[in-house]
Amino acid sequence: MQSIKFDDGFKEFMINDDPSRVIRFNPADYGIIERFDKARKEIAAEVDKIQEDINIKPDGSAEEDDLGEAADLLDRTNKLIRDKIDYIFDSPVSDIAFGRQSPLSSVKGLPLFERFIRAAQPYIEKEVRKEQEASQKRISKYTSQVQ
Repeated sequence: MQSIKFDDGFKEFMINDDPSRVIRFNPADYGIIERFDKARKEIAAEVDKIQEDINIKPDGSAEEDDLGEAADLLDRTNKLIRDKIDYIFDSPVSDIAFGRQSPLSSVKGLPLFERFIRAAQPYIEKEVRKEQEASQKRISKYTSQVQ
């Protein structure tokens, strides 16, 4: 089968220098910044809610007498976080980002999902800004000719 190659505008980044963990995104999709903001707020609200209801160990498991209820709540929250990360990128990337770990797992006191967001967001914002500037240059080239 023939293959054609062209720049489709997508950018890629690797998770922790692991070539099997690559996330692609389109910096021309300006909605990604809005999705980041919305998802971050929704995740924070859900995590705050579960922290009121149960105590979470550093490994992301529950410290509760009623482990069935706590496990159900953690499972729903893990799913919500994974869904929101996939929503941000409009692609199933949560498995790439977290593997089989709970996104609530603590790494040096910070949940894994928050470490991921803090690492990914500045890179994505930078790439979106570069795309916006390049787009603005292309647009102004034509709009400047219109009187």
